[in-house]
Amino acid sequence: MRTYPEALARFYDIIYARVRDAVDKRYYVDKLTSCRGPSLEVGVGTGRIFLEALRQGADVYGLDASPTMIAVLRGKLEARHHHRVRECDLVTMSLEKRFDLIIAPFRVLSHVIEIDDQIRALNAVHDHLNPGGTFIFDLFVPDLKMLREGLPPTVDFDGEYAPGRRLKRVTSAVSDLITQITSVTMNLSWDDEAGPSTAEWSFPMRFFFRYELEHLIARSKIRLRAIYGDFTESPLDSTSREFLVHCVRE
Repeated sequence: MRTYPEALARFYDIIYARVRDAVDKRYYVDKLTSCRGPSLEVGVGTGRIFLEALRQGADVYGLDASPTMIAVLRGKLEARHHHRVRECDLVTMSLEKRFDLIIAPFRVLSHVIEIDDQIRALNAVHDHLNPGGTFIFDLFVPDLKMLREGLPPTVDFDGEYAPGRRLKRVTSAVSDLITQITSVTMNLSWDDEAGPSTAEWSFPMRFFFRYELEHLIARSKIRLRAIYGDFTESPLDSTSREFLVHCVRE
């Protein structure tokens, strides 16, 4: 689990409001607001999902391993809600509270590289759920063509982040089929008061296949309920681009 650089934390909301919110935000907010008991978002980041759920009355808490992301989120929260968020790693989390629902949106488990840590993470989630509680997370379905050929430098965001101030992000990736690790590089460039600025961030992401996921979960204490193919909970099939995984503590 890695710390997001300050530049990415600063621009995270602007970028992902365009490139991700339409995919998953409504789904997770609905799950959090319909939960009758306390809920937890793992990988809460800058509050992309958390803040909307809290605004709608959810009893939601959040944790993130990145101090830069937590700092941005705390800056947007009223002081009376600061106790709801904390800097904490999924693999080693040890919280006093237990939850009826835990979510890990937008590929959080892809940032847990080692198998032993993946199982520790699943067991930590299990131990923080109330009996009958649900764990929901998503991962991308690997695109075999992209895994073979990689992603060449691609502009995935180009627009204003403030009146008259422009931001661009260029993302590239290369994958190792044996280790199942995709190495991603993001380059940000923007204009601010001091002139042009740039920042680069490189990080690994694990990719998973369906039966690998099933076997991994079977090795943990938590139990698999279903794997869907999108955020309408359609059956997983050859056209699916998402693994939407529902697990339960029995």
